[in-house]
Amino acid sequence: MADQTPDNAEIVAFLKRHAALMQLAGQNSFRVRAFDNAARMLEELEVDIADMSTAGTLTEIDGIGKGLADFVTEFIDSGTTAAYCELAEEVPESLLEILRIPGLGTKKVKAIYDALGIASIRQLQAACQDGRLDGLAGFGSKTQQNILKGIESLSRYQGQFRLDQALEDARNLVEKLDTHPATIRVSIAGSLRRHKEVVKDVDIVLSTESPAEVARAFTEFTEVIEVLSQGDRKTAVRLQSGIQVDLRLVADEQYASMLHHFTGSKDHNVGMRSRALARDLHLNEYGLFHGKKGDGDRIDTGDEAELFRALDLSYVAPELREGLGEVEAADEGELPVLLQAQDLRGILHVHTDASDGDDTLEGMIDAVRERGYEYVCICDHSKSAGYVFGLKVADIERQHAQIDRLQAEHQDFRILKGIESDILRNGSLDYEDEILAGFDLVVVAIHNNLAMDEAALTQRIIRALEHPATNVFAHPTGRLLLEREGAKINLEEILAAAAANDVALELNTHPARFDLDWRWLRRARQVGCRVAVNPDAHRISDLDNLEIGTGIARKGWLAKADVINTMTAEQLLAWAKS
Repeated sequence: MADQTPDNAEIVAFLKRHAALMQLAGQNSFRVRAFDNAARMLEELEVDIADMSTAGTLTEIDGIGKGLADFVTEFIDSGTTAAYCELAEEVPESLLEILRIPGLGTKKVKAIYDALGIASIRQLQAACQDGRLDGLAGFGSKTQQNILKGIESLSRYQGQFRLDQALEDARNLVEKLDTHPATIRVSIAGSLRRHKEVVKDVDIVLSTESPAEVARAFTEFTEVIEVLSQGDRKTAVRLQSGIQVDLRLVADEQYASMLHHFTGSKDHNVGMRSRALARDLHLNEYGLFHGKKGDGDRIDTGDEAELFRALDLSYVAPELREGLGEVEAADEGELPVLLQAQDLRGILHVHTDASDGDDTLEGMIDAVRERGYEYVCICDHSKSAGYVFGLKVADIERQHAQIDRLQAEHQDFRILKGIESDILRNGSLDYEDEILAGFDLVVVAIHNNLAMDEAALTQRIIRALEHPATNVFAHPTGRLLLEREGAKINLEEILAAAAANDVALELNTHPARFDLDWRWLRRARQVGCRVAVNPDAHRISDLDNLEIGTGIARKGWLAKADVINTMTAEQLLAWAKS
């Protein structure tokens, strides 16, 4: 029996590991795909997989047959499966670690294992350095250099977690802590609350009159695999995901100041303490006090808003607390009214199974409508992107006819015709002008030849931005968080060109991207660039990335007026054609 029932994320992760081992073992591609598809479908479930297993209803899920259902049930019951153990004897599990190196897929990993017996990252690094890969097909000097860079990136990113992954863990813990009878108030704090795109740990602040009782319950949560420290003020644990969580336990009268302090950032707190001292006050994690040494009476601040008011400041949203002028802006009344998720009226940049999306056009449209939006813009890949089934002219004609038919069925909802056009090597777009004129919205992006020198790549992008059909520049740097650095481009020049040509820059809200970076979003706002907050959705579940992406937009100081998809469909169409 497993020590504890695995949750949905653990079950999905196990299916993905099994599929990867199957592929490394050279097993039938259809069986591999069945496991991959099962993992994807189960990942989107909002009900407990273990409960479905117990009820015997897993086979009611489309694509989950009896064999897969039995496999999942065996894992739930025992923590592994006989099939997985057999695979692990045939193929070392350490190969799964090698697969984490950017740019290495199962075919290459299998090739180096079969030819040289390389089964670990350390062995692979040594093989690249001592020339053992030189004679292996597909592993030229450039590939080996990229492998070494990938290994360096893995080392550099060790102990870091994407915002979405950490936020899922944190919300789950806060939900559990909030139900404890001794909890008064509880909140996520730290860089996670500030919506940093990558975090190292999770901070939680909780007020209670029974700290030992809450701390003990916290350490007994099923997600906890290691208790790092336990006390009445701070308890630290490590979760199954690998992330460390620090729980701060305080009296309720200290809650607001403690939450503010541990939300940070350090630079923000320095600015706030300096402001307090200038008013003959003392601010620390325990409260706001009269007297510069904090030896006077406590000033009652029931929540953070009262704390800011006590320092003659308007409330500063957590996302802005980076010590980048937010305290001064709050003093001068110049903080923007930040974007909220409900301000977004439509979803732009959505893919379908016509290119590399998982879901049909009709399915994506229905999903957007069900979420309460007023319009959607379908933007499949363009013809040069053959590796993702980019649309040829005949494909576009078929899709537009299908959109016209669906539009006639949904009079209360607008379906816009868009495209994600590759920016070609010379900076031109992927279709003739007369084809581009048939789209409601043209999104442009670079997907290849990213190794050009900075000046050439920058000019390539600027030429595309100057094309009269261009409306939005997607995922401008092409970065993948914790995997791949962004392209080397001159963003100041690109922002200037975008502003001059009224081209919106995309904030791609996929948690692996968050591109454009929030630091540059603020700069874009300063130079007059519009922004499109887009999910770049390749499946229905990606649509929900707009929520977390709104936090990144807020971190970039964006207001409703800065974002094009806060417009009505009619306003957006008028802007796109202006």
